[in-house]
Amino acid sequence: MQVLQDVVLHVYELQAPADQQQQQQSSGLRALSFFSQMLPSMGYGAYHTSLEVMDDRYTFAANAGIVKTRSSNEAVPPGALYKEAIPLGACCVRSRGELHEIVTKLRAVFAPNAYHLVHRNCNHFTETFATAIILQDALAEPGNHHRLKTYPDWINRLANTSKMVVSHDEDIVPCNVLVEARNAVGANEKVGWEFSSKASTSSKRNSINSTAKSSKKELTEKQKAALAKIRNKS
Repeated sequence: MQVLQDVVLHVYELQAPADQQQQQQSSGLRALSFFSQMLPSMGYGAYHTSLEVMDDRYTFAANAGIVKTRSSNEAVPPGALYKEAIPLGACCVRSRGELHEIVTKLRAVFAPNAYHLVHRNCNHFTETFATAIILQDALAEPGNHHRLKTYPDWINRLANTSKMVVSHDEDIVPCNVLVEARNAVGANEKVGWEFSSKASTSSKRNSINSTAKSSKKELTEKQKAALAKIRNKS
């Protein structure tokens, strides 16, 4: 079995544009300017992230979808400063082929036209991807609704807070990290198979018990009287 690398989250802090004219031309840049200058001190900074596994880095961007680059070749995004690398845990995926299958399934929901700054951004992707490849086996356990605890809350706090008041177009589906991570690793199929197997086993066991009970003969009145006499004599 191949020994896989740990999963590492790379964090970039988004900066306000230096060109004031450029800020005035875009409401998004004006908002980013406010976020990058005022909100970090309150725990609401604006961040970009990528996820490193098996010497590759993955990120999600508007009009591009999921982008994969070699770790040694990833460049700092425009308007950002590299902040830190955060180890999230060991990768449970057993091969590059299996990792590729997970990424392929994620591409269906993190498509180039699916990006939304608040409801489906790069941080939603890295958390979903990390959850899938680190909690892969645990995701199939019935009743498991726990998020990846090593993924920092502050990374996407700004978007998670803003989604309550920021609307989105009808073609944008807000990200549900756990649901999409489970789908990416086929956890729902495994759980369904597990439940059906247990139900089948339980049904067979109940049927056998029912048959055994029904096969017991009831004593007649004469047999009961004879049995009583034998007990009295003894």
